[in-house]
Amino acid sequence: MAELIGVSQTYISRLESGLVEPAPHVAEAIEALSSNPRTRSTFDDFLATIRYSPFPSFLVQPEPENGRYTVEAISAALDEDCVAALSDLTDCEALGQLRDQIDTICQSGLRSGDVLSATAFWCDTRESPRYWATRYTPVRDEAGQCFLHGTLSEQTANDYAESLRSAGTDLIIERFGVSA
Repeated sequence: MAELIGVSQTYISRLESGLVEPAPHVAEAIEALSSNPRTRSTFDDFLATIRYSPFPSFLVQPEPENGRYTVEAISAALDEDCVAALSDLTDCEALGQLRDQIDTICQSGLRSGDVLSATAFWCDTRESPRYWATRYTPVRDEAGQCFLHGTLSEQTANDYAESLRSAGTDLIIERFGVSA
């Protein structure tokens, strides 16, 4: 990074530790670097893919032990349609069933890497009931933090009832080599 923006490694270390504030030209160079697709991290590219997706999807960092479900990225389709710029899933009481399912996924070994994926069926009751099937995929960033990527598919009431009936549950968790 130091080489790319034309400063010393010592200066970058001091910036990272908060000992100095970047000079305006350095701040501009860092901003340019972070917006350049060639120097963005893979995880940042993934976040951008979610934000600009035409399909309802989101990325959440679940911390049920702290009562937090931080929304890291949300697709434009979902933001306009369903969650209206939530920064945490706890900000909406009607999403309680969704949070409960995420808790169960976490308890089933999300952080230990045991969870391959999950499929959840839930009802959003904020206005008129809306029925969803959500496919969850565990994701880790470069620092090893754990996230859940959710892709949603809206269902009719009849399809929702049939999904629940055929699955026998509202949450199917797939583990490596096992299904629960």
